[in-house]
Amino acid sequence: MAILDDKTAQSQRTRIGRRLEDIAIHILNQFLNSHDIYAVKGERNPLVKFLKSEVLADCLIEYNKLPVKNSCRQKQIDEYPDTDILILYHLDGDWKILGVINCKVSFHSREVMVTFWGLTVRISTNIKYVCLTQDADQYRKKRSELGKSCDESTSARRLLESFTDGIYIIKNYASTDDPELKADIERFKGFFDQLDDLELVRMKSTTYFDDPNYEHHTAYCQKVRPFDDLIFDILRWKLESS
Repeated sequence: MAILDDKTAQSQRTRIGRRLEDIAIHILNQFLNSHDIYAVKGERNPLVKFLKSEVLADCLIEYNKLPVKNSCRQKQIDEYPDTDILILYHLDGDWKILGVINCKVSFHSREVMVTFWGLTVRISTNIKYVCLTQDADQYRKKRSELGKSCDESTSARRLLESFTDGIYIIKNYASTDDPELKADIERFKGFFDQLDDLELVRMKSTTYFDDPNYEHHTAYCQKVRPFDDLIFDILRWKLESS
């Protein structure tokens, strides 16, 4: 296998990461838009395009920023957290941030950055901060970066469980046009559409968008869940914020 130079490797990681973001947004919007909840990339241009307002996009970005100290200049500056996807709720003509999704195809020690922002966001606002991952090493290296279970966990899992609102695992779909993804969306839709509002906010633990039976998949626990649960949890966030 050819060894990639740093620039090429980083470009490839960025492309794969954006694919994960696109897939997550595609699935979430299929089921949440009818509840006035929207998943949008957490960058200015996609927000402006979605909201059709530079002013409104800038307001949401500013609200999501956090103060950090610059010791050299003795100044406080505002830093935008690692925000791959924003979960927005449209209420009485206003847009509110329900949560932030940090997407990681794999961690490779980058869980520290996720947990830093997770802790900082959670102690300063009521915004939920969660991590979405394919846990790609279970396919490439035949082991999960989260360990086998809570009892046989890795440092990454313990940190993520402690300092984020949840870790959600999703299958390794090729794209938003992946036939398997289309089939999973249709299967989940058949189940989702049968639920009433009360059942929607109580529902947990379907696995249409993850495969816990894969040989090297980690075991679920209270904080490590299938992607399906994120859909139901976001509906609960809306209920809690109302």
